[in-house]
Amino acid sequence: MASSAAFCLTILSYQAIIPQVSGMYFVSREEWGAQPPKEDYTPMTDAKGVKIHYLGALFSGREHSECDDIMRSVQSDQMSGEYFDVAYSLAVCQHGYVYDGRGKGHRSGANGDQQLNADHYAVLAFLAKFGVTQPSVSQITGIQDAIAYLRRAGAGHEIKGHRDGYNTECPGGPLYELVRDGTLDPGELWDGGSHTVQAGENLDGISLKYNVPKRYIIQANKLEAPFDLIVGQKLEVPARGVPLGEKPPGGDDGDDPGDGGDKLTPFPGAEWFKSKPNSPIITAMGKRLVAVGCNKYGEGPGPQWSDVDQASYKCWQEKLGYTGADADGWPGQTSWDSLRVPWTGDFPAPDPILYEPFPGADYFKQQPSSWIVNEMSLRLVAVGCDRFSTGPGPEWVDDTQESYACWQTKLGYTGEDADGWPGAASWSALRVPRVTPLPVEPFPGESWFKSAPNSPIITEMGKRLVTQGCNEYASGPGPQWTDADRNSYRCWQQKCGYTGSDLDGWPEKDTWEKLVVPKTSS
Repeated sequence: MASSAAFCLTILSYQAIIPQVSGMYFVSREEWGAQPPKEDYTPMTDAKGVKIHYLGALFSGREHSECDDIMRSVQSDQMSGEYFDVAYSLAVCQHGYVYDGRGKGHRSGANGDQQLNADHYAVLAFLAKFGVTQPSVSQITGIQDAIAYLRRAGAGHEIKGHRDGYNTECPGGPLYELVRDGTLDPGELWDGGSHTVQAGENLDGISLKYNVPKRYIIQANKLEAPFDLIVGQKLEVPARGVPLGEKPPGGDDGDDPGDGGDKLTPFPGAEWFKSKPNSPIITAMGKRLVAVGCNKYGEGPGPQWSDVDQASYKCWQEKLGYTGADADGWPGQTSWDSLRVPWTGDFPAPDPILYEPFPGADYFKQQPSSWIVNEMSLRLVAVGCDRFSTGPGPEWVDDTQESYACWQTKLGYTGEDADGWPGAASWSALRVPRVTPLPVEPFPGESWFKSAPNSPIITEMGKRLVTQGCNEYASGPGPQWTDADRNSYRCWQQKCGYTGSDLDGWPEKDTWEKLVVPKTSS
């Protein structure tokens, strides 16, 4: 908390300037004229979240043109004392501008001691005990922006006041009340995309739909008052917690593979990880974990899922604020989306027992009416891509294509690749529940397996065993029956409740039918 001496300024009348159009107003150190730090920063590797601060005893309202001066004054006051730089990670003026301090990826010096600084980033609000004590609407939005910005850098979800864990009044009663009641939490972070205006929609509704402040949308689309919208108008809805014009960051710097506009790997499903996969996705995930400070690897990372991957992912879950059984190291949808793993060109095909295979691009261009379209549309709604004015239903309509284009955009596709016509990769990622009958392989007989066959049936059986968490394969599975197949099948028998001599790894009719092996052409 800065000393009050730096702010014993003549009290001016408070005139809040609320920008009519703005995105995340981010002011870099260069822009506000920061002095260089006297020492190297300590990396911030395991932030649980943020702590909110205020300036001190007195702060009078200022025109925004004076906010750079205030930031420089804070830094000068602190550097003339015990600090080697401004102590805060970020600061937010009353007009909603976010000022870069020590920044993301660096430990602050403002929370009270080394452990407190290691636990949380520090966000300063230009408020005080006397004078201007209540945050403006724009300042609240700016604080939310600052928190979102730090969460995108790996900070967990805790939001606390400076007084939590340290003997101080900071950040003052009014601001601390907003800490406690959740007002400062930015909520789920939208990663940016387009929206087609539907009948009856207005900016307020679109803002609520995406949890993106209205001013972001106004700024991004250069809208002018009174901001009337036209049905069919395409709007860009910017990402939350990202300076306007930038892409959502995935790590601490722009060289990070998760940063920028590259396509991202959708969540492959919890069971996929428990099958101990060997995939480029695991390598890409590991690199992202290293980039966000969750490196438990002695060497690598590599393509084979291992205990080290699980330990590194557990670190990431804890960074996001998960605890107990929710931080077990097995990836889940929310933590995976936050990690932003780059697209590798490899994606596990969904379990054909549970999910509808891709019907082919031409199927959709015939504008079918089918249960496949119905289930696909319900999935689009479930993943936040509801562009349906009515329904959804089994008919392929323009709204269906708009909704699918939203899904493609969520996956990182742009231009012609986000045209709303389903493709194999985006379809696999959507996980549409199966509605068409599945031909299954009949039981070939016990003696057939004991003849050590080489057959596509063995490959399909192995794939099914892997999806059920019974993966004893060093590589594969493949068409040749081996001890790895038998060991994997023994695992399946155990899952089915078999014991003793019945647990021998040789397939029999009952467990085979429960496994549901898809029919092969052989």
